[in-house]
Amino acid sequence: MSLIKKFAGQAVIYGVGSILSRVVYFLLVSLLLANLLGEKTLDFGTFAFFYAYASVFITLFSFRFDTALFRYGNKKEQLDQAFNTALVPVIGSALILVVIGLTCSQLIADWIDYPDDSRYVMWFAFILAFDVINLIPFAKLRLTDRAKEFAIYKIFNVTLSSILILIFLVLVPKYRDGLFSFMPILPSLIDWVFIANLIASGLLFLGLLPVWKGFKFQVDGALLRKMTYYVLPLVIVGVANGIIQFFAVPLQKEFLGGTHDSNMSASGVYDFTRRIASLFVMFTTAFNYAAEPFFFNNSTLEDRNLLYGKICRLFTLVGGLVIVGLFLSQDLLKYIVVSDYWEAISLLPVLLVAYLLLGLYYNVSIWYKLSDRTWYGAFFSIIGVIITLVVSILFLPRIGYAASAWATLISYFVMVVMAYLIGKKIYPIPYPTLKIGRDLLVISVILLVGHFLRGQVSITVRYICYILMMIIFVVYVWKSEEQEWKKILSRST
Repeated sequence: MSLIKKFAGQAVIYGVGSILSRVVYFLLVSLLLANLLGEKTLDFGTFAFFYAYASVFITLFSFRFDTALFRYGNKKEQLDQAFNTALVPVIGSALILVVIGLTCSQLIADWIDYPDDSRYVMWFAFILAFDVINLIPFAKLRLTDRAKEFAIYKIFNVTLSSILILIFLVLVPKYRDGLFSFMPILPSLIDWVFIANLIASGLLFLGLLPVWKGFKFQVDGALLRKMTYYVLPLVIVGVANGIIQFFAVPLQKEFLGGTHDSNMSASGVYDFTRRIASLFVMFTTAFNYAAEPFFFNNSTLEDRNLLYGKICRLFTLVGGLVIVGLFLSQDLLKYIVVSDYWEAISLLPVLLVAYLLLGLYYNVSIWYKLSDRTWYGAFFSIIGVIITLVVSILFLPRIGYAASAWATLISYFVMVVMAYLIGKKIYPIPYPTLKIGRDLLVISVILLVGHFLRGQVSITVRYICYILMMIIFVVYVWKSEEQEWKKILSRST
């Protein structure tokens, strides 16, 4: 079996676990919650606000030791020692999170302008504690090529969350006077979403315990020092990416220029569109799940000359298909979500291109992990954060939440360019830049034409054009790498 075909197979398995399950979760949470909340976009903004902070704290309290496990546990004889050394400090940080949640929840709630919602802080302390611990056994599954088990656990987590959310948001209100009369009445629907996530994270923690097999509370001091030095820049990378990708709502809360409630209401509208675009990030995540261990295990000069550039091109083409499909089907939202959330949909192509650039960044920046030059990753990410903050602070008061989408796009574009140019000198990888540039141009033209057609022709004519554009792009994708697609799709090994 060719290495690219093996990589594609693992990416598909990870995709089933992360993409399909997350699509279901998106439909149940984002769409269902938006419809149930209706014009209460303020509550949707609050929902986004807390998860924005969660994305940052997961990185801070996990220390990115999941990535350190890839670096120092990729040899069989080193795996158990590296697993123990990575997991013990993460358990300690999770306990610190719980203590903070139990003792400082009101203080933190006052600080973030949610004085009446300290319960959210406490719940998220437990959610984050479970999630940061779970990262390490998940990394072990990826490192040992147990992609199917990884997918099963991911599907279990999302399925359980989805079932609980359906029960809490649909069945409990309907049968509150009967079957669910014992259930308390909570201030907002998002309370139940948070509780569902807490239960699911806790049960996932229990479900992953078999992956801990062989674990001992033993830390190799020398290895821990190596891991810490290796991941310190990656913590900066993770926090920075959390700010660039998820922190639009906290920034809008502070800089949109209105009252707290009006800002959070507008943030709820924006975040709904961001969540649609984030369906593509799930594709990127599936790719990254397969890519990190694959690149670490196939990092010779010959491998990177033969594989890395080709994989980057294939990612761009398949990612383009996902993006074009998401964009051309956006009108369906009008039939499944209330109109209060349509306002920011014009920003969808901007966010989709931004997240495609994020995926390209994962590709062209892999060199700093493989060469132990992780401080370069921190440098790129800090530049991205600076751009995000400057654009947001300057333009949120002037053009509204559209500034957040453009800040994301500009940040990832600059990061891709920097990572490619510096990597070309330090860790040369022959990427087919002209072909990838052409792919990006074709994708951008399709999005621009589709956006132009929305206000110029009837919906019938528009969808005829959309279908033709999709067919043309599918043919373009196939012809661009026809021989490689045939190898990947062939039954022979």
